[in-house]
Amino acid sequence: MSTLQELKQEADELGLTYNKNIGAAKLSEKIEAFYEGQETSGPALEAAVAEKEKTATKKADTVEDPKIAKRIAREKAARETKIVTIIDNDQRVNNQTTTCVVNCSNSYFDLGTRILPLNEKIEVAMGHIRTLQEVKIPLHVRDNKTGLSMVKMRPRYSISFESI
Repeated sequence: MSTLQELKQEADELGLTYNKNIGAAKLSEKIEAFYEGQETSGPALEAAVAEKEKTATKKADTVEDPKIAKRIAREKAARETKIVTIIDNDQRVNNQTTTCVVNCSNSYFDLGTRILPLNEKIEVAMGHIRTLQEVKIPLHVRDNKTGLSMVKMRPRYSISFESI
C-alpha cells in the first residue's frame, strides 16, 4: 500500500484536485477512477466520433431541396477549370492589349474578378470562360443591296481549348 504522500504526489502529476485532509483510501479511489476513465474513454470516444462523421456525410450527400442541389451542381461546374488560350478580336482598342478582365458572380456564388493574360495558355474556371464567350461587340459591315452600313454583333474573344 502506498503512503499518503506518494498518493498525493501521483494525484498532482495526473492533475487531479483533492481536499488537503483527504484520506489514503479516498485518494486511491480517485486515482483508480481516473485511470478507469482514461481506459474506457478512448474507444468510446472513437466510436462516438465515427458515428458523428457517418451522419454528417449522409447529410452532406443527401440534399432534400432540388433547388439547393441544382445550385450546388452549377457552382461545381462553374469552378471546374480548363486550359485555354484567349484572343481579343476587338480592333477598336489598342493592338498592344495584353490582358482582359472578367468577373463571374451571381446571387448564389461568386468566383471573383480575374485579370487574365491574352494569347497565352492559362488555366481558367469555366464560369469565367462562359462569361467571356457571352461578350459581344458591334461590327459594321456594308450591305450590298443598299450600300449602307449595318451592324452585326460578333464575339469579342476567341477562346480555344487545349487538350491536356
